Amino acid sequence: MLKHIRCTLLFLLFSLFLSGQTAHVHDLIVDAQHKDSLKDFNGAIEDLNKALTINQNDTALWIRARVHLEMNDIKGAMHDVNMILHAKHKHAEAYYMRGLIKAKTENYASAVGDFDKAIELKKDYMKAYYNRGLAHAYLDEFTMAIADFSKAIEFKNDYVNAWFNRGYWKDVSGDREGALKDLEKARELDGKNADICVELAIVYYQMGQKEKACAELNEAKKLGSERSEELMGEFCK
Repeated sequence: MLKHIRCTLLFLLFSLFLSGQTAHVHDLIVDAQHKDSLKDFNGAIEDLNKALTINQNDTALWIRARVHLEMNDIKGAMHDVNMILHAKHKHAEAYYMRGLIKAKTENYASAVGDFDKAIELKKDYMKAYYNRGLAHAYLDEFTMAIADFSKAIEFKNDYVNAWFNRGYWKDVSGDREGALKDLEKARELDGKNADICVELAIVYYQMGQKEKACAELNEAKKLGSERSEELMGEFCK
């Protein structure tokens, strides 16, 4: 009977210890995310390192990979996502992060493969579709890029970047009518984006709508675009 009571007490003490450790890890991760939001990357890494010393968990590794990437520490970011994938193969977010890392180093073909795996595991992974679209675009695979941007828009109809990039790459691939519609939609969703104004001006000019082109360039100039002044000298003589 006494032995049973001792075992029960030891179990309860151990459970309390684990509960305390888990709470401490959670607090460190929350602190790290707050520091990351303030661009205190070194402070965030320090908290995440402490959390991982206590418990090697996927959440802390994934956040640390993201912070490493923000710091342009490609090697550190790749190390963290590979640790997750080696321990747990079905992790959509880790594949997505590895795709971002590879895209940042212009390894677009391999990035597409990681985005593919992320989407296989998470069919509604909007950001994976969007970033796979960018990777396809940089590989001159415009049809696949446009399809991915369309999929991202399907999941989030007010996704400005997807509308903008679909319009931009439609223009690059020669579909000016389609480009115009998408860029006008992007402009409707975000009227304070100078890049959208500039790209819309270019398409207007290509389609012979000089007055509209110059109006967009004037707006882009008000929004601080340096490129707009150069194009105004060319388009608005």
